[in-house]
Amino acid sequence: MAGLLVLDVIQGIVSLSTMLPNRTPPVDEHQPVVRIAAGLSSQESDTTSGSQPGIRLYDIMGRTIGSVKGNKKNTIGDGSFVDISVPFDKGVGRKPAEYIQVSNGGTDALCIAYIALTQPDGSSKAWYGDSAKECGAQWYHSLLKTGDDDYQPSCIWIDRDGSNGLRFQGLGLHFNDFAATPERVAQFNDNKDLMCGAAPRFRMYENMEDNDYIPFFNPPLDLEPESLTDADPGAVFNKTRWTMRQEGPHIKKALVDQDPSKGMKRRQSTDPVVFGPANASVVIVSTSPNHSAKELCESETSRGFDFVSSTEQIFCDMKAKKLWPVCNATMKSACFDLKSSTMTPGKGLRGRDSGSGLVPPAKHYSKTVHWE
Repeated sequence: MAGLLVLDVIQGIVSLSTMLPNRTPPVDEHQPVVRIAAGLSSQESDTTSGSQPGIRLYDIMGRTIGSVKGNKKNTIGDGSFVDISVPFDKGVGRKPAEYIQVSNGGTDALCIAYIALTQPDGSSKAWYGDSAKECGAQWYHSLLKTGDDDYQPSCIWIDRDGSNGLRFQGLGLHFNDFAATPERVAQFNDNKDLMCGAAPRFRMYENMEDNDYIPFFNPPLDLEPESLTDADPGAVFNKTRWTMRQEGPHIKKALVDQDPSKGMKRRQSTDPVVFGPANASVVIVSTSPNHSAKELCESETSRGFDFVSSTEQIFCDMKAKKLWPVCNATMKSACFDLKSSTMTPGKGLRGRDSGSGLVPPAKHYSKTVHWE
């Protein structure tokens, strides 16, 4: 069985990636099945996990066809997934799902690496967290490998209580607009606003619960039949087409119409960068060339544990968003020592780094997690 083509985003460039067949949920001829795959979660335990999110599916005209509430008692482990069967609501028939709403199901933050949907007819669609990362969602590297090339998509955070500086409670997504064709890749690379700038296509929400609803395009957008690209890109931004069939307690039409740059892409200077005192004693050391400590530290929207890239030989202090070298035979001061998982003092006055003049942070970890 051939793999499923999915849009990915690497260093800001949209491209195509092949997802392994076993990464999509199995077929259930009676109802759609949604797979939520976790890249990382925020608990400091041997089996870290995130709360199972709530799911709502919509047809092409924004009508709810089925929903499942979030469940804080059910969790998704690191690098694992949960398959959520979504029974059709009574009286709606067996309409294909096009829009999906995902909301955090509890106070345990969840970092979503990908979402996959299998329809009752056996057709599947998938979406990587990379797209949301490119659109300004808070993100972190993911342990999960999804393709035969060992591709590891970034994961994006949703949380209920806003702890650890995590802003968003959920997301809305139009699966069909992320069809993995070379022409769609080119269109998104030419104009990223086509991917990020229209609420019915994709948006992160700071306030979202199971009983909220997301917008849809009304009338539906015209797509080119072969390439599945926007026939009229201007129609994507026509807010008279951004329709809500029903407003929820938090998501209102007025909020949906706002410029997304005021929410998602604005500088997050008011958010604490520290991931949380309960998790400050964890450091992740990755040997994967897909994981860049430099990218984490230089991103305004990254959130997560302190991180070491063995490939780059760089340590990222996520609290200060500061890069430090990893110690080696010639570098022994003001560097991160992999053996002890601590920062070594500098040679300058009061332990300052003689080059930068900065004092290396005091770092002592109770747990070092190794990624490959």
